[in-house]
Amino acid sequence: MNIIINRQKLQSALGVVEKIISKNVSLPILNTILLKTENGRLKLSATNLEMGIKYWVGAKINKEGEVAVPARVFSDFISNVNDEKLNLSVEKNVISINSEHYKTQILGLDTKEYPILPKAKNAVEFKISSSTLKNSLASVFDSSSLSETRPEIAGVLLNVGKNKAEFAATDSFRLAEKIIDVRDGIDRSMIIPRTTALELMRISEGAEQELTLAVADNQLFVSGEDFEFVSRLIDGHYPEYKKVIPERFVALAKVDKAEFERNIRMASVFSSNVFDIKLKAAGNLLQIKAQNNDRGEILTNIPCLVKDGPFEVSVNYHYLLDGIKSIPTANLIIQFTGDGSPLVLKGEEKKDQTYIIMPLRG
Repeated sequence: MNIIINRQKLQSALGVVEKIISKNVSLPILNTILLKTENGRLKLSATNLEMGIKYWVGAKINKEGEVAVPARVFSDFISNVNDEKLNLSVEKNVISINSEHYKTQILGLDTKEYPILPKAKNAVEFKISSSTLKNSLASVFDSSSLSETRPEIAGVLLNVGKNKAEFAATDSFRLAEKIIDVRDGIDRSMIIPRTTALELMRISEGAEQELTLAVADNQLFVSGEDFEFVSRLIDGHYPEYKKVIPERFVALAKVDKAEFERNIRMASVFSSNVFDIKLKAAGNLLQIKAQNNDRGEILTNIPCLVKDGPFEVSVNYHYLLDGIKSIPTANLIIQFTGDGSPLVLKGEEKKDQTYIIMPLRG
């Protein structure tokens, strides 16, 4: 292999593919990135056997070839080079990187050992913009479970219909749902692993583009203008979360989201060991209170509009802040559904997003 490539474009591609790699002592080949010339471009491939990605970068191809190069060494070197153009050549699994100011050799591995990334066969697919995918996943991601005890909730549910798609996540203490419109959707439900959702959010950042999402053989395939991504899906049945979403509320309060968030953060400094703060809505004020035996206490009031009477509830402030962050509106609607029942957060301007927190008891 012998190619000439722009360093910045190569570094950008490495920034995407190297995040897939996890250190593997028993299979050193999984610690490498496969570099291969293909159709006048350089293809970078990476996998950890749970996820895999192919990313194409434009390059001047003087000679075809391939090599599996250690990801950490290769990426660290490329990120510290200042020269604009790089010449990459491979001879007997050794990659030489030459530029105006550098001459470097990195020992690679035989590509015959590199795993073959699966391709979508007999898949059903639909289109979605990269920003919509990123924002939808980000809206519910924090609510997915960190524990593998119940694998089915350690991820994000994506339920796609003909005209709408529902993203949902829960860790049994809170629940988030985001509903979007889709064109030419598919009747398919899938559970996307948490790590996969995180990578998809990263990959979807940057330039706006249309993505194709395809599902086949319990695998998710996502492709864009210059990449193809594949991940396994979680087996199992997602809880019937719709039953948790209250159909009615007893009272509600409308608050300025930024002011509410600022005061919650202030009160969190004085929360107890269970991270609780108390909200009390009455008249035209929302009272926020927190108390800690070792630090002290705080009581603050912010303006609000209360409808259908006063209410009081104690909640985990971490969960509350995650909900506030996920709803991109200027004003926030807090729906009280009764003592011991879920607290619901919604945006005033947009009704496509719901965030539910189970209240703290006692």
